[in-house]
Amino acid sequence: MDLRAAAPESPFRHPTEVRNGGGNVGNGNRVVNEIEDEVVNEIENEIENEMDMSVALSSNRAGMWPKWLGIGFLVLGMSFILGWGIRLAWLGRSLWQDLVALEALLESPETLDPVAACDLLHDTREHLVALNRQAGGLAQVGPSLGWLPVVGGDLAAAPYLLTVGDGLTEAGSLMCDTFGPTLAAFSDDSSREGISPQELVRLLADARPVIEQALAATQLARSAWAQVDVQTLSPRLARKVVLLDQGLPLLEAGLSAAYIAPDLLGMDGPRTYLALAVNEDELRAGGGFISGVGEVHIQSGQLVTMTFRDSYAVDDFTLPYPTPPEPIQRFMGITLWVFRDANWSPDFPSAMETAIPLYRPNPAESRPATIDGVIALDQWALQKLVGAIGPLDLSDAGEPVIGETILSYIREVWNPEDGQTTGGWWSQRKSFMGTVAHAAWERIEGGDVDWVKLAQTMWSLLDEKHIFVYLRHPEAASLLASQGWDGSLCPDPDARDFLMVLDTNMGYNKVNARVAEALTYEVDLHSSPPVATLTLHYTHTGQLVGPCQHAPHYGAVYEDMMNRCYWDYIRVYAAAGSHLLDATHIPVPGDALLTGEDYAGDISIWPAEEGPWVVFGVLGLVLPSSTQTRQFTWTLPADVVQWDGDTGRYVLRVQKQAGTVGHALTVHVRLPEGVELMTTTPAPQAVSANQVIYRTRLRRDRVFALSFKRR
Repeated sequence: MDLRAAAPESPFRHPTEVRNGGGNVGNGNRVVNEIEDEVVNEIENEIENEMDMSVALSSNRAGMWPKWLGIGFLVLGMSFILGWGIRLAWLGRSLWQDLVALEALLESPETLDPVAACDLLHDTREHLVALNRQAGGLAQVGPSLGWLPVVGGDLAAAPYLLTVGDGLTEAGSLMCDTFGPTLAAFSDDSSREGISPQELVRLLADARPVIEQALAATQLARSAWAQVDVQTLSPRLARKVVLLDQGLPLLEAGLSAAYIAPDLLGMDGPRTYLALAVNEDELRAGGGFISGVGEVHIQSGQLVTMTFRDSYAVDDFTLPYPTPPEPIQRFMGITLWVFRDANWSPDFPSAMETAIPLYRPNPAESRPATIDGVIALDQWALQKLVGAIGPLDLSDAGEPVIGETILSYIREVWNPEDGQTTGGWWSQRKSFMGTVAHAAWERIEGGDVDWVKLAQTMWSLLDEKHIFVYLRHPEAASLLASQGWDGSLCPDPDARDFLMVLDTNMGYNKVNARVAEALTYEVDLHSSPPVATLTLHYTHTGQLVGPCQHAPHYGAVYEDMMNRCYWDYIRVYAAAGSHLLDATHIPVPGDALLTGEDYAGDISIWPAEEGPWVVFGVLGLVLPSSTQTRQFTWTLPADVVQWDGDTGRYVLRVQKQAGTVGHALTVHVRLPEGVELMTTTPAPQAVSANQVIYRTRLRRDRVFALSFKRR
């Protein structure tokens, strides 16, 4: 660098130039010039070095920027991922806690607080929506990770479970938002103003758009749940979601019922229903002897009229009657099939199709043109319903009647004065039915009812077959059938084996209140073809007060009719293709039968009219203070075990007889030869090398499923 060339020109002349310009110069001038050049060169070198260092430093700084920028983004990304992970973990934990709380609610529905349940639903939905927003995209890759050990099944099910949760919480939130004020009133006894049936019907009618939206969300959830293979889920998650198998259909049924309820309760026109009082003390296939019948007219949710009659008062013998089933003719001496005996079939819809045309109260012009449906309830149901509705003020009762005292009240007012069963007593012996029905309706109509408790009670009674309903409304009939609440015999495509035991009291008495029954069903899948053995054990706890008198007669008090002999026509429904091998033959002497003819105890066999089953029938006689055991053995169809390669599956459906409280049921299954048990539902009481044993109570229909594989 030439500093002088770079420097601006000075207006003053350099001293050397003056001297040079002055003429002679000596050696001193030359020395001065040399020194000056050295100084300038040093200055130039230092400046150049400083500039080189500055350029080098600038170059280094420029090269560091991408590195620092990358580190910054990395730190930022890690912070974001850490925050997202913490948020995701918090949402997951919150949602898990919600599931635990919801599970507790479902396990104890009788203690359900609707307001607390709605608050929990809203919290669950908030957490679920947030989780779906945070991890919904990530969940979509879950199905491709199903191969991972332990958690692979959970990851594969993740998108479907999120859809299930979204649909359920949306439906629940919609219903809570719509019915919130009403639910709040239900849960606050101190401020309850009550709601009448008319108000409830209007509320449901106005809420139909919301109910329809909630129903659509539930159906979407159910479709998603169908894509989940519970067997692949981790045990911890499977335990939490297994209730969806039952809960989803029930929720869909409840919403559907709420949607069609205004139609059934006469919002668009009057409706006429029959209410049957069946007495399980005199057991019949349809729950019990039809003791009385109420004719109920409803419009816009309001009771217009309700008339109860003795079942003996709805016959019109000026009209022709059909011939009853053969056992009724043979063993009861009945030649006309009248209304009170119409529930012979265990299929309630079929029985009611028979019964409705036989409903012929007088005068003829008062008979309804159309019957829209029939609801039947037994004494057990009456006790539970009165307990849910609340105390009834009855004029002929000394104190309010509650669930625990309703049967004592009924039997007391039934009893004839001074034990005389003649005169006007017979025509008035069932007048209590109308009294009880009107008192219950007045309490319901007044709105002073715990509707949640009443709904829970109805739900349980329908499930346990103490209430059964037949409706001619197509959608309602389909809904009832889907839940098993119509009392029908429906083939189960998944169950190749079937069992139903029916007892029909043919003794004109009430002894079933004193008879206990136990069933043992043993299936030998090792045999070829498979063999089933049914053992029935009866215990009559009544006290024998005289010889067996097979004829209609009353007693001085109601309980007298319990201490009599038990004439029981037994029917066993078995899988189609079954062939009876052997059965216990217990003869009945002619002097103990209405006909006077000896009965050898032979077994009758016929195909069931109600569906793909075979029926074994026989009459039995059990004396008071005695027990009786009988067996039936038959071969099962070869396809009772369904094989898929080396994996076999056996499914048994045991259907409960309506009106029974819960017979003891034991099921023994001997496995095929050379197999290893894989799964069984429900959990058995005992498992050996080749046998599975279940013990339960037949309070509702039961299904037993086993899968096994060849070794």
